Amino acid sequence: MKTRILVLGTGLVGRAIAIDLQREGHGVTAVDLDENILKDLQRNYGIRGVCMDFRDNSLEGLAGDSDLVVGASPGALGFGLMERVISVGRNMVDISFCPEDYMELEPMAKAKCVTVVPDMGVAPGMCNVILGYHHRHMKVDSYRCLVGGLPFSRVWPLEYKSSWSLPDCIEEYTRPARFRSGGKDVTLPALSEIEPVRFDRVGELEAWNSDGLRSLLGSFPDIPDMVEKTLRYPGTT
Repeated sequence: MKTRILVLGTGLVGRAIAIDLQREGHGVTAVDLDENILKDLQRNYGIRGVCMDFRDNSLEGLAGDSDLVVGASPGALGFGLMERVISVGRNMVDISFCPEDYMELEPMAKAKCVTVVPDMGVAPGMCNVILGYHHRHMKVDSYRCLVGGLPFSRVWPLEYKSSWSLPDCIEEYTRPARFRSGGKDVTLPALSEIEPVRFDRVGELEAWNSDGLRSLLGSFPDIPDMVEKTLRYPGTT
């Protein structure tokens, strides 16, 4: 029997998630306000689409009829959607870069006996998995994550092409950055402590503090130095 998976959001990342899950043989239902994207997913990939505003109360019914929910909404909607999915007792994987502290939902999730995996993107997300693996196999004294998918061609003025939610990408430039230095948790403004970083065949980039550690600060309290920095072409900050 196919696993019934509900994908909330079919933007740049959610669409790819829905297609991959469908190709793996799952029964995927995609929810979005963009009817054209949903029609394309149905026509080309056989994915059932539901055109719906996430504020619609019938969303809980769709979630309740699913085995797993994938949240691929903009960050501003992420926390509320996680809360609503938990309320109907469904497990969830979420990629939204929500500004709220999703750990506030832990008591509710435990009461409903469900598992929610937040921040499961590339960074945060894949970086968390990599650190978790190495932390299990060796003693980690420091963790430094440099992240920033850059376009091959530099086009003024941003010299960047967002591959995910643009409003959340802008949050990287504005949200205070939390990190750990010398065993103490520290918060500094985004774009702070700019430093040059050089890569072969790429050249020199700029790295600055961004708020991507998130749950890692609580998951690995024994690592005294932890920081995430976003990479951009020089001069874009």
